[in-house]
This record gives sequence, C-alpha cells and structure tokens, in this order.
Amino acid sequence: MDTVARMRKLGFRKWYERQLIESHLYLVTCFLGIIMAATAIELSGRRESVAGLILAAALGLAGCVLSLFGWQRYKRIMVVAEHIGDHATCVQCNAYARFTVVDAGQALRQEPVDIENASEVWLKVHCRKCGNEWTI
Repeated sequence: MDTVARMRKLGFRKWYERQLIESHLYLVTCFLGIIMAATAIELSGRRESVAGLILAAALGLAGCVLSLFGWQRYKRIMVVAEHIGDHATCVQCNAYARFTVVDAGQALRQEPVDIENASEVWLKVHCRKCGNEWTI
C-alpha cells in the first residue's frame, strides 16, 4: 500500500505516528548493524582459525549492509513525514491535520517514497474545517 492510500485509510495523525515509529525501528536496525560490525572487528582480532576469520568478515559485511539499509530507510521516511507534518496546518483556519488528500505526486504513490525527485513529493489537500485547499 502506498503512502497516499495509507494516509487516506488511517488519517494524517495516525499515518504520521506510524511513520515515526517505523522510521525509528529502522534507526534501531542501523544501530544493530553497527554493533554487528564492531563485533566482527573484535572477532577478527582473535584470529583463532580461518573459519573464524571468514565468519567475522561475513558478520562485518552483514552489519555494514544492515546499518546502511536502516539509515537510508530511516532518513527517507523522516524526510517525507517531517515535510508533510511541517505543512499540515491550514493557513486560513489554523487547523492542524484536519485535511483530506485530494491528489498527490508520483513519488508518494511509490513504496518506498522516491525522495530523489523532489518535484514529485507533494500533496494537494482539502481542509475539512474551512474548505481551503493547499499543496504540501
């Protein structure tokens, strides 16, 4: 399910909360990868056998991949959630997060969101309180 569909189904507040939780789980994954890489460095220092050295190298490589993956996902989710959250207040009535999604850029219809093309990261929303429409 893409970002727009989840936002329509859950509403903005619950979507935003879930994005923050998901992003921080990826941050924890990043830290676990760093711990795995540090463990591999410690294991490789012992050099008890060739098999142990290969295991340490595999553990280090897996830790590096895991930490890079976790960091990229954390960053991507947080950039999108914070951008939308910063602009979720209606300029006419100051209602926060009381809008309906009317349309969205192509980047928000992909999973994961493609933040490289910033011109496609937008939402057109309609305020449920006063009827104002604006683009986030």
